[in-house]
Amino acid sequence: MQINQVSTQSCQVVDLQLLSEGIYRVTLKCHQGYIPDYRAGQYLEILLTGGEACAFSIASPPVPMQKELELHIQKLPSSANSIKLFNELEQGSVSIRMPKGQCFLESIPDKPLVFIAAGTGFAQMKSMIELSLAKPGHKDIYLYWGARSPGGFYMPNLPIHWASPHFHYHPVVSDTLDEDSWKGRQGLLFEAVIDDKDYFIDSEVFISGSPQMVYATFDALVAENFKAEYIHSDVFEYAPRS
Repeated sequence: MQINQVSTQSCQVVDLQLLSEGIYRVTLKCHQGYIPDYRAGQYLEILLTGGEACAFSIASPPVPMQKELELHIQKLPSSANSIKLFNELEQGSVSIRMPKGQCFLESIPDKPLVFIAAGTGFAQMKSMIELSLAKPGHKDIYLYWGARSPGGFYMPNLPIHWASPHFHYHPVVSDTLDEDSWKGRQGLLFEAVIDDKDYFIDSEVFISGSPQMVYATFDALVAENFKAEYIHSDVFEYAPRS
């Protein structure tokens, strides 16, 4: 499948909004007009002045004549690169390179879709889910979003807004404390998916998270008879197993 040509653009930082636990929603607008073509699930790189490239999933779905992009970025006080990135974002202009990534959704398959996201991996899933929801006749969509604490669900109302007979949302917290008063599902994210597997064993699965999390999830799903060829992640491209 042909991928859109990668290009470099200068962008205005239209908005930098703190959502929760150091996670910001960043809105970019290209100085040259429209956003370059991309597919739901792809990512871009923000190019810092020293030459470093920081990769972030595009949270907004592609639409015709698109003028703005949404990113979800966590500020890491212990990371020099993160501090430099936010300094440049606060100055109001950055350069981006896009589109990147082989893990995307272009057409909606005639089978259930399962999206498994850890932390800000939700951004990639948001793009694909919103594309899917806009298409008539889609099959059931399942979102499993994992966070260490309830505060990690930095856009808590959005999946609830998506709710319908064909959209099923399962937030899962891994490290609950008594003061959290969390009444939802707990434990490892892939365990929740496996508990529900009978609903979507024949599905297309997308995973976003650290390489360790993605491969643990992949292995667990394959062991439960999910088909490996229908499991997708950017990790398979940038951190392949040897």
